[in-house]
Amino acid sequence: MRLIPQLDDMVAYEPGQPLELVMRRFGLSEVVKLASNEFPVPPFDEVRAAIVAAIEDLNRYPDGHCTDLRAALAAHYGRVGEEIAVGNGSCELLMLIGDALLEPGDECVFADPSFVVYEDLCRRHGAKAVKVPTLQFAHDLEAMARAVTPRTKLVVVCNPNNPTGTYVPVAAVAELAQRVPDDVLVIVDEAYNEFVSAPDAQDALALQAAHSNVVVLRTFSKIYGLCGLRVGYGLCAPELKLAIDKLRQPFNVNRLAQAAAIEALKHQDQVKARARENAALRAYMVERLADRCRATVPSEANFMLVDVRGLRVPPEGAFEALLRQGAIVRDGHSLGCPGWARVSVGTRPEIDFFLERLALLEPGSTEAPERRTS
Repeated sequence: MRLIPQLDDMVAYEPGQPLELVMRRFGLSEVVKLASNEFPVPPFDEVRAAIVAAIEDLNRYPDGHCTDLRAALAAHYGRVGEEIAVGNGSCELLMLIGDALLEPGDECVFADPSFVVYEDLCRRHGAKAVKVPTLQFAHDLEAMARAVTPRTKLVVVCNPNNPTGTYVPVAAVAELAQRVPDDVLVIVDEAYNEFVSAPDAQDALALQAAHSNVVVLRTFSKIYGLCGLRVGYGLCAPELKLAIDKLRQPFNVNRLAQAAAIEALKHQDQVKARARENAALRAYMVERLADRCRATVPSEANFMLVDVRGLRVPPEGAFEALLRQGAIVRDGHSLGCPGWARVSVGTRPEIDFFLERLALLEPGSTEAPERRTS
């Protein structure tokens, strides 16, 4: 067997641990998962009904072109179908864009830390990952512009940024796009855009419409609560959409996913309500953590970085200590944020559960930090 040499530098993506596995492993009766940036409640009732209705046709292949979904997205954004690419999550679209553009020796510019898949994209194609350190956990767009060279094929801006949750104004992203050569593709990854509540909240859709070398990626996984079905989409130039179609596998978005996404798009009032609820719970988390002098990084997403230094366990042991108590969070060290944990915004009871378990690790706690089973 002759595997490609790029695999030597790649590691498999490590997802958050499933609730059932953690319960069995530690003998717990209650576990809360705040590790994967999921929305904490199920899809809209109307979406659930659409999924059930679509089950009857599972013996048939889905529409391989996602015709109705692309038409719905085009109508929603005032575009045409040829400007809409649909994938098995926005991650698949990232991979397909890499397939279309990257060759050995090419360069891809992105923030450090940012979404781990960007570096995997480079390793997959033997391209160079040009990682530009963040400035106070946010994109340093000026430094990213300076990092562009004749070998650069891609520039990626994750906004809000994963794993830091920070947000940069779209006007600043537009300045970056104007400084980048026309033959360099700028990917604006807006997987968490619907959660932004900043006074200058914007999106990059107008920017994309004005620049053929800009693509905006979005997903139904997050605020729509459809992680389990995997539907992502990109607004892009028709030539990029055509390239993606040439590279994607047949029927890459399943029938239930298409039905769910089409219905979900109709309920923007519920999307806005979820955004307001997320902002309120995010503020509640920050306030409660600040009450015990525990720092967070200002976030505009549905997750945040929480400082885990100064606990009764070393920072690198905080993830495991919380896990043993049933609070699943993401170890910041593995995301390029040592000393921090990435914690999703859950429901109010889930947040309180996490805060209670974290309190057991504080220096003033008199209870053993190993685990609790209730």
